[in-house]
Amino acid sequence: MIDIKLLRENPDVVRDSIKRRGLVIDVDKVLGLDQKRVALIQQTESLRSTLKIDGKPTADELTNLQETKKRFEQAHSELEKLTSEYNELFTQIPNIISVGTPDGGEENNQEIERWGDTQLDFNPKDHLELSELYDLYDFKAGSKVSGNKFYFTKHKAVKLWQAIQMATQEIVEEAGFQLIGVPHLVSSKVAEGTGFFPKGEENQNYIDSSQDLVMIATSEIPLTGLHMDEVLTLDAPIKYAGISPSYRLEAGAYGKFSKGLYRTHQFDKLEMYVYCKAEQSDDVLQEILNIQKSICQAFVVPYRVVRIASGDLSAPAYQKYDVEYYSPIDKCYRELTSCSNCSDYQSRNLNIKYQPKAGRAQYAHTLNGTAVVSSRMPIAILENHQSADGIVHLPDAIAKYYGKSEL
Repeated sequence: MIDIKLLRENPDVVRDSIKRRGLVIDVDKVLGLDQKRVALIQQTESLRSTLKIDGKPTADELTNLQETKKRFEQAHSELEKLTSEYNELFTQIPNIISVGTPDGGEENNQEIERWGDTQLDFNPKDHLELSELYDLYDFKAGSKVSGNKFYFTKHKAVKLWQAIQMATQEIVEEAGFQLIGVPHLVSSKVAEGTGFFPKGEENQNYIDSSQDLVMIATSEIPLTGLHMDEVLTLDAPIKYAGISPSYRLEAGAYGKFSKGLYRTHQFDKLEMYVYCKAEQSDDVLQEILNIQKSICQAFVVPYRVVRIASGDLSAPAYQKYDVEYYSPIDKCYRELTSCSNCSDYQSRNLNIKYQPKAGRAQYAHTLNGTAVVSSRMPIAILENHQSADGIVHLPDAIAKYYGKSEL
């Protein structure tokens, strides 16, 4: 959630952020509820203080106490209802948007840079054709066992993913990230606190309602909850590299770029996650982005970096970049990884603070960035490293762990 003080003192900043995201939220209604809520809090506290009497009360004092108690209970009941309505609206307000974020939707994402050779002098095979050639993935069996968008990963593809992951781990460890395995299910409180649990048709999570648990869509979710209700030291940023599967409904996401591995219900992921001080988060975001670029360069995958426009930002994101790999099949760039600075939006939800050397504890800033995913990076490798005869030549960084230079 945003800082309520910001909403009270600079409501136009919040209105502008909401408008630029293409959302409709009644800020004036939230402010009105906040004013009533504050007044009721003051009223209930005042009534609570008058309920305390030293010694045995007289008959008149007892009558006054009973009347005050009724007024207190009524005010407290009103406060609970009002607070519930206020929280429902207030938590819908997204994070503010960083300076320099382009306006508009996905079509207005701003290209920052490109890297790599995108020219092939032959007609390349797509990853599904290469999967048939090398016996990599079995989508038919996955559909039979679990339904559409599930699949079996076979011997060579398992080895390829393990090699990609090991090569990526080497890069992120060198950058100071600590590997960590995470729970695959979290409470709804944690899911809501990270901003990954929207209500209604936008929900993309597998949910176990009987236990109030949500299957994670990314290790960002449990890694945010890891330091819930804690006060951190943060002498230096805390850097995690979360290893986990990810589970997503992907409801309604069956467009032309959804075939095969690109958009599935389950995949493995290595996710970078950082806790830092407020004044460090802009630099940390650039550090995460540079690591993502270095991974693509190590794997010789041509890419471009785009800054995400206001209407394409998730609710927690203050600033976001995507790294897109070049698809020689579609002759365009497609999302490979992303990184976001969520500022203090998530930490306010889950009460994650840090103690500066002087002054009161402050809310930490949280950032995330995909290092590598078991679906999209293999596509990028397979399609960009094939030769005219269909042989896939692995880059040295991956061949080192795969055990040979060809698939």
